[in-house]
Formats: sequence, structure tokens, C-alpha cells
Amino acid sequence: MTSRFRAATRARTVLCATLLMIAGGCATVPDDAAVVEDLDADTGLTIARLGRPMELYRQTFRPDSTGRFAFLGPFETNHMGTRTMFLWVAVPVENPDVTGTPTILLDGKALGLGEAGRSADFAGLRKSPYRIPTPWIAMYYFRLDGESLAQLGAAQRLEVAIEETTKEGNRHLEYMAEIGADPRLGEFARR
Repeated sequence: MTSRFRAATRARTVLCATLLMIAGGCATVPDDAAVVEDLDADTGLTIARLGRPMELYRQTFRPDSTGRFAFLGPFETNHMGTRTMFLWVAVPVENPDVTGTPTILLDGKALGLGEAGRSADFAGLRKSPYRIPTPWIAMYYFRLDGESLAQLGAAQRLEVAIEETTKEGNRHLEYMAEIGADPRLGEFARR
């Protein structure tokens, strides 16, 4: 009787361990997935975003190694069924506190965006939905409507342009990305 009890206990233990591993595997989505949904523990909002933001490369040469990349990523907040779309833009600048607002170009045409927020609380969050790649980056949050999101999802070329005021004067920075075979923006827009 004791050996039968041990075998049954062992079988239950193996079954429970297997079920826990399967459940854990289903709950984990890698950050390189096209769309990732997270629950923001600080605010209780569900956030849908790209697994990693789009990287845009600097078009104009600067001798320093900082600021080679800008980043862009749409995200959606969901608060009890109320969904709001945003566009997060991060641009490396000399002084993140004092700078202009970026212009977003899709296939050479400016994306009509409203006033930008400068911190995550603009979207009702306590921190950025995307990891901040460098400390010298200026972040912008724009509200997106359905039409702007569709344009973003259909774009083949992204550009971000910004005027920065530095000690030496104003400087125009441009960053771009060819979407090519990267389907992430299109997948995000279609969801």
C-alpha cells in the first residue's frame, strides 16, 4: 500500500510540475515579439506595445559617438476597456530638458500629430512603456488616432527630424529607418 501511495504522489507531483511549466511558458512573451502586452503594476493599465521600438539611424554625420539612434514605438493603454493609442519617440539630444518637438515623416509626408507630452504621465503611466536606451535622450508622447495609426502601419520609410538648441547654436537632426521586411508596425496597426 505504501508503494502505491508513493507512486500516486510522485505522479501527481510530475503532473503539477508539468502543468506549471506549460502555464509559465504561455504567460511569457519575449520582447522581440511583434506585439507585447504587459500589465503596468503601478497604474493597473494594460499596455500593448512593440516588443522593441523601431530604431532610426542618424542621417547627418557628427564626430561624436553619442546620438546615432532615435527610437519610435506606438503603444496602447487599456483601462477597463477604454483604449487610447500613443506614439512614443525618443531622440538623443545634448540637453534633454530644452529642445524642440520632433516632426515625424512617413514616406516623406508629415504625420499630423497634436501637442506632445514630455513624460510618461501624459499617457497615464509612471514610466516609459519602452526601455530608455541612454540617459541623454528626450522622450515625447503623442496621442494617435485610428487614421494616424493606419498611416504608421502602412509606411515604408520613417523619419524623425528635430531642431536642437545647443551651446554652439541650433542644429538640425534627422533620423530615418527603412521599414522593408520589418512587419511590426503593420501588425501593431492591424490588431
